[in-house]
Amino acid sequence: MANEQILIVEDQRAVAGALKLRLRGLGYDVPAIARDGREAIENAAEIKPDLILMDVQLGDGMDGIETARRIRAEQDIPVVYISSHVDTRLLERARPTRPAGFINKPFTTKDLLTAIDMALHRREAASAAAVAPEPPVPEELPKDGVITADHDGRVGFINAEAEYITGLARRQLGARPVAEVLASLYGLHAAAAAELVLRVLNGHEERIQRPRGGRFGGVEPCSDLLTSLRDSRGQIYGLALRLTAQRPARSARGHLDRALCLALDALSHGVIVVGEEGRVEHTNRSARDILGRNRGIEIRNDQLSLGDKALDQRFHELLDTALRRAKAGHDHASGAMFVRAPMAGEHTEILVVPVASHGGADLPQALVYLFDSGSQRQVSFDILTGLYGLTHTEAKLVQFMTNGMTLDEAGEELQISVNTARTHLKHIFHKTGINRQTELIHRIESGPAALIVNFDSRPE
Repeated sequence: MANEQILIVEDQRAVAGALKLRLRGLGYDVPAIARDGREAIENAAEIKPDLILMDVQLGDGMDGIETARRIRAEQDIPVVYISSHVDTRLLERARPTRPAGFINKPFTTKDLLTAIDMALHRREAASAAAVAPEPPVPEELPKDGVITADHDGRVGFINAEAEYITGLARRQLGARPVAEVLASLYGLHAAAAAELVLRVLNGHEERIQRPRGGRFGGVEPCSDLLTSLRDSRGQIYGLALRLTAQRPARSARGHLDRALCLALDALSHGVIVVGEEGRVEHTNRSARDILGRNRGIEIRNDQLSLGDKALDQRFHELLDTALRRAKAGHDHASGAMFVRAPMAGEHTEILVVPVASHGGADLPQALVYLFDSGSQRQVSFDILTGLYGLTHTEAKLVQFMTNGMTLDEAGEELQISVNTARTHLKHIFHKTGINRQTELIHRIESGPAALIVNFDSRPE
């Protein structure tokens, strides 16, 4: 791609100027630089750029996320956020704007190029799909997973589909050698995986046969594509692994499996399905997030592993007991334990439960529940506004309080006075039919707003 127009939204003149030079050096056009949210909205409406690079912090007035929300409400322009610090709270605020990517400061030119290339590629693919003739069968096709790495062979990006296919979270893969990831996914020797990466970085395209079982589960035979990434001048700057999405089986069991996976992903606590010999068969969205944050628990060679040897032994004793009980037809929990994150005072509670086999006909399975004390609850903004009729400010106030903030702290985060926050809380009580703050938080945590559900606001 070349000559795409990119709008820069950055309040620091020197930073914006340096970023403009970088983009022009990569072959992109920078028609304007916006210093604040208001100017960004005006420029986006007038220029209609192909992409917006949005700094999250814009000084006084509306920040980058609010600016992006207003732009996205009127125009379908992809936004890549630039921030010096990305945490759960920031991701939660940014999620409704459907960001095309994040770049952490300080960043390299490769980081910048990868984020822009992926964002523009997704927009081009979406545009092509919008004008393409409708398929003969009105069935939603699964999306391919994508994992990219830089020229040094370290992972830089993984999309949601790749997380789902591999069972790995973004935080687990960040900056890891892609050869190590390939070896784990496809059962390759380290030397063979490293040689494969080298060939692709030298311009070759490689197909990798996906193994049955393992991290991919019981899939039908298929191959994934490993290809090089090139900039606007044709120079190789990294590689991409495209994981082929498989069409669900046309059977009641296949549809049921999909439905169960969607239901598991909606839960606010982690769920890992473990099969015979302790192999991980499925991890839900919350479990992947917990595994990505907590270095004390990870998946190695399709097995759950704890960093502490004594805890690891204890866990596998619980798991072996659960699998034996499952085979015998029992479904009572075999026990619980705690794992403390090595670099923090937070801990994760693990509960292991057998899945009873029917007359020994089913293979034994166990459910491993993960309850992370350090994770912020992913309260659905869409349900808070759609179901309860809360305003934007009221919904954000509830989200902050559900994640442990006091009313004063939540008001300060929203940049409103304490009295204004109390007025909003009264409105919330009236709309939800609740008159106590503790009861409100309990209702939100355990009710429909606790579900991670994406709403399509487009008309039928």
